[in-house]
Amino acid sequence: MAGAAPTAKPAPFLRPLDRLDRGVLLAESSLSVVIVVFMLFAAVSESAFRVIQNWPGVARIGLCAAIWLLLVGLKLSGAPTEPAPAEALLKRFLGKDLPRQAAVTQAVLFFVPVAIALGALTEWLMRAVLPVASDVLLHGTIWAAFLGASFATRGRKHLAIDALSRLLPDRGRRLVVGVSATMGAFVAFALAQGVYGNLQEASHQVIRTLEENRRNGVSSPIDQSFEFQYVIPAGFLFIGLRLLLHAFHEFVAGLANYRAPVRHAPVGDPVAAAHEGVGAEPKLPPAVDRADATEIGISLAALAGVIAVCAGSSIVKPVAFLCFFAALSLVVPLINRKRTTGSYAPPVSDPYEPVQGAPQHFVIATVLVLGILAVMRYGLAPNIASIPITVGIAFFAVMALLGAPLFSFLGGMGLFLFVKFFLMDPDVSRHANAFGNSVEDILGNHFARMSVLATIPLFTLAGYIMSESRMPQRLVRVSRALLGWMPGGLAVVCVFASAFFTIFSGASGITIVAVGGLLVPALLRDKYPENFSLGLVTAGGALGITVPPCLPLIVYGIVAGLQEPAPGQERLELQKFLVVGLVPGLVAIGIVIAYCVVIGVVSKVPRSRFDWAEAKAALWEAKWELILPVFLLTGLVKGIFNPSQAAAFTAFYVVVMEVFVYRDLTIKDDLPRIVPESMVLVGAIFVKLCAATVLVGYFVQAQIADRLFEWLTCGPPAMAYMHAHADSIGTCREAVDILGQQGQSAGGLIDSKLSFLIALNFFLLLIGMLMDIFSAIVVVVPLIAGIALHFNINPYHLGIVFLMNLEIGYLMPPMGLNLFIAGFRFNRPVPDLYKMVLPFIALFVGALMIVTYVPSLTTFAIPRPTAANAPVAAPTPGAATPTPGGPAELPPAGNCDTPGDDESFEDFMRRCQPAEDGAATDADAAVAPATDASAAPADAAVTGG
Repeated sequence: MAGAAPTAKPAPFLRPLDRLDRGVLLAESSLSVVIVVFMLFAAVSESAFRVIQNWPGVARIGLCAAIWLLLVGLKLSGAPTEPAPAEALLKRFLGKDLPRQAAVTQAVLFFVPVAIALGALTEWLMRAVLPVASDVLLHGTIWAAFLGASFATRGRKHLAIDALSRLLPDRGRRLVVGVSATMGAFVAFALAQGVYGNLQEASHQVIRTLEENRRNGVSSPIDQSFEFQYVIPAGFLFIGLRLLLHAFHEFVAGLANYRAPVRHAPVGDPVAAAHEGVGAEPKLPPAVDRADATEIGISLAALAGVIAVCAGSSIVKPVAFLCFFAALSLVVPLINRKRTTGSYAPPVSDPYEPVQGAPQHFVIATVLVLGILAVMRYGLAPNIASIPITVGIAFFAVMALLGAPLFSFLGGMGLFLFVKFFLMDPDVSRHANAFGNSVEDILGNHFARMSVLATIPLFTLAGYIMSESRMPQRLVRVSRALLGWMPGGLAVVCVFASAFFTIFSGASGITIVAVGGLLVPALLRDKYPENFSLGLVTAGGALGITVPPCLPLIVYGIVAGLQEPAPGQERLELQKFLVVGLVPGLVAIGIVIAYCVVIGVVSKVPRSRFDWAEAKAALWEAKWELILPVFLLTGLVKGIFNPSQAAAFTAFYVVVMEVFVYRDLTIKDDLPRIVPESMVLVGAIFVKLCAATVLVGYFVQAQIADRLFEWLTCGPPAMAYMHAHADSIGTCREAVDILGQQGQSAGGLIDSKLSFLIALNFFLLLIGMLMDIFSAIVVVVPLIAGIALHFNINPYHLGIVFLMNLEIGYLMPPMGLNLFIAGFRFNRPVPDLYKMVLPFIALFVGALMIVTYVPSLTTFAIPRPTAANAPVAAPTPGAATPTPGGPAELPPAGNCDTPGDDESFEDFMRRCQPAEDGAATDADAAVAPATDASAAPADAAVTGG
């Protein structure tokens, strides 16, 4: 993985290009910080007003003022082991030397008038932002993500496979990376062009509509919020440009045989050197503190350029507003630096190591980059229609194996298949816009308009803040105090800490980042095997995915609840769905714990004794972190939070706890550094999601799911039935459905509930490797829900199986997302992690098999309808009875909400649905329930019909 493997250190840029790019990077990072702050404020305001909207204005202002006073009091009190900042403050300004408590109290009292003013301002801002809070979250997410994606490209931190390039010597690897980066840049430019074309078409449509309204005297406003989405093609444009810069410098480095300096690990700490990464970046000051005046000037010019580009559009005011605060965050530190040091020079600067290449090396590198682009643009792109599909797929697969960013593989293959699909359409009118049609899903509800997308940057930010603070240490201390006495105690601690982290961070990758780096060295010090240790922390993020209030569980409940249920099936309800995942999640956790115990015994790992005093102290220290899941679950169940607001609440809560309560981090030095770093991971994931949307869009347009269903289920009996009823049936799928309702076999490869579940598991494991879990939920659930109903799969059971499969897919070689994140975190080549996670994949598959084929583990927790316990009437005398060869005897029709466990869908329909002509069948009458005295005679009367 480029950026994850220690063998993939990027070649340095030429000095002028380096300074220019660093200035643009600084503008991107400052703008992303401002956007994330406003997203947090908007989401917290929206959630807070759900509670306080009916309060008097004075009470709302008082609450905001009290929060300000609380935060100031916490800040002025300082750490218990150090002098309170309030003491120094009073001594400096008032000349008073007061005891700690008195100094804090007096300082807070002095701040009361300011707190009231700030409370009034905060309440006004909350009311002002409330009408546009959802838009701030929606568009802010896209902006923050693509700024982060562009930022990630500079450090080559995009998700990628370098399985082939890493096998080459350094010089050959750099040349191969140059080729793959150039091809990745071409795909990025293609995606940018396609999205830009669609946005331009939308803009022209708005202009035409405005002109028509003006002619007709209509003055109603038109939604132009799509203009915020121009950041998507801009992001891909900058990604492509930076990939070209990387390709150029890698070619130069390869031709000049440049070798990057090796940074040696600190002496005496081999564990940290091996597993926290020889190439792990130290904690540096914020980027603005390392930038000189020239770079800050370039950043200010870049921000001004953003405003200029947006001039004349409907988004110029909010963009200018954000850019102003971003510029302020750059200018104020620069002025403060001049005031305190007397110089604009940064106190700390990043080292620069130029590539010493000959002039011919730069010429050859330029020719190589331009030549590869020319071949792809003028040789391959115009001839897509004549390229066989297998050749096209093989080309992009090789491109990925050479080290091109993973988004370029998914997006490039999606564009190739989509454009080829439209060019094969007999309707020639669709050929002209084939390229634009292939990317239109990026701008719709499958990506840019997905409200749940905001959860990803906010939960990621929360996870990064947790990992940078001492929160993981406190959680591990609690787990170790309570569980360290067990065999394999520290490994069990890792399991519980990872599950706990995943439950309230909502992302398994963040668990790897936050918990893994802390526990891998500890596991190795306790003599756990290396492969087991890295495999455990990589797989640990998959634990807890079905335990409430984990975000994917909530998102699935929302999306599946939108699907129309079949007759007799109840609509999936989120409140019930939150309950049914608990036991399956505990099954997976229990299996992994058992394996950890076995490894602990076999490896003869030392155990600790249980200490009640230490347990109490650990619980008290971590009390504020431990109640976070309780707050989240309460807010979600009570309807105070939606998923995005829950993510914002988590991030806000973690900021308050770590900055003001535990004081592990500071606003000035840590948050400006952490926010851009978190957006790097968000951006890397988002461009993969964006590219995957193109590929999935092709699957939908080409009806791949329907074709696959027919291929798997449509056998000779179904074909014969379709031909026999050709006047009323047009597709084999209709014949399969009808035969299924009649209880007859369609003769396909999948012909039963069991075979469907097996095939579903394999399909979802593949999807889990290719797609983010949120995109998979939104895109795939509507496709499989109807097929599952055909085989009478309980929707709650289907949801848990779906989530467990996708989380296992995150671990599956070669493209499981957690593998790339673990490689990124531990500076290990991704292929090295394959063998490490295989035992845990086997454990997870075992848990999945148990949950899949023992559905009662899921369905037993579903509250049963009270109608199921209604009294059932005996068969009416004289009613017809089933004849030999006729329908099987049916159970009483007491529960008409869901079919029985062993009841076919056909029997369920005949039992609970009257005939279309209004008369019940003999079997219906025989089992009709007498729900009251007046209904019984009527039921008996229709038996003769």
